[in-house]
Amino acid sequence: MATITETIPAPAVVESTLNFYAPPEDGSIPYNIVYDVPEGTPTRNYEVLRQKVQINDVRGREEEFTLDRNGFQFERRYHAFNDWANAERIEKEYYPGVINAIKSVTGASKVVIFDNTIRSKDGYRNPVMSVHVDQTPRSAEERVRVHCPDEADVLLTKRFQIINYWKPLTGPVEEFPLALGDAHDMSEGDIVSVEHRYRERTGATGAVKHNPNQKYYYLSGMNTDEEVFIKCYDSLEGVAKRTPHSAFEDPTSKPNALPRESIEVRTLVFYD
Repeated sequence: MATITETIPAPAVVESTLNFYAPPEDGSIPYNIVYDVPEGTPTRNYEVLRQKVQINDVRGREEEFTLDRNGFQFERRYHAFNDWANAERIEKEYYPGVINAIKSVTGASKVVIFDNTIRSKDGYRNPVMSVHVDQTPRSAEERVRVHCPDEADVLLTKRFQIINYWKPLTGPVEEFPLALGDAHDMSEGDIVSVEHRYRERTGATGAVKHNPNQKYYYLSGMNTDEEVFIKCYDSLEGVAKRTPHSAFEDPTSKPNALPRESIEVRTLVFYD
């Protein structure tokens, strides 16, 4: 008897324009200013390169992608919390679930949340439309010293990570979904340290130069019971170190698509 082989459709691919880093023409150190400056004062000294790329839909094969291999990992988990305007309740009632989720996925012994950002098109902060990594190796260590000052010297002798926990607050996501760059296909030269200048201190983020070898992915129609863990730094060698990410304009979005709302929780992750 002949065997009937089920035909599985190829994963969907969309083409969109992502914003990449282009260096300052004068060769100076790139920077962003993230405090109020007089009107007309430039808040950055580098340019943006708009580049069309293919973004692959992982729907139906989410389990293929892991934090240590690709730098990001999708999971499904239900959170009953929905009071996103109440910062105190987020910290007291929502944060513990995020900590437990990260420990469950990574096997970490200690997780410290240092901030969160709620984004939407119509309020709070807008989705970030540039390919970036939230931390550099230097700023990652500084985060440990700032948020765990009494334990930093000990914690920094062992493996530590910075992992962002991202989920939609309303769903399914119909516009400005999140594109994730596969860490496996990123070269060290693709990531450029950019000074993040606050009024009281200077930090750093990673801007991303375009490279045709890079591969980008997203989860179409991401819903409120779905989440993605995004690695921004890992001190361990031999695993994915960091995952560039960016919101993007989905060409398949409907004209009346609901504005995207999401929360991103940033965490320090430690191991015994």
